[in-house]
Amino acid sequence: MAQHAMTDQVGVRFGIGNGVLFLLAAVIVAGRVPGPYGVALLLVMTAVLSAVLDVPHAVGLGLAGWAFATGFAIHSLGVLTFAPWDLLRVTIFVGTAVATSQIGTPA
Repeated sequence: MAQHAMTDQVGVRFGIGNGVLFLLAAVIVAGRVPGPYGVALLLVMTAVLSAVLDVPHAVGLGLAGWAFATGFAIHSLGVLTFAPWDLLRVTIFVGTAVATSQIGTPA
């Protein structure tokens, strides 16, 4: 009988991705990384981590990346806002996550 790794399950990869984004947000706050650089780091990491996800999970990871970026890189203490820039940012995070999930999907 063939052994399967836990990471073969998309839900496990999704959970790992969220954990990585959480840790990166903590590093950004602790390192006092300026807002735009923190957002860029979280966006790049969201894109990389989404490459191994399907579309529904990539949407969730994109939303999580946006929440960490808005709540910790832009604002403090996890405050989420829905100003025009925030709505643009959520669109970019989710769009990027979905796009990279399509690139990384095996044929």
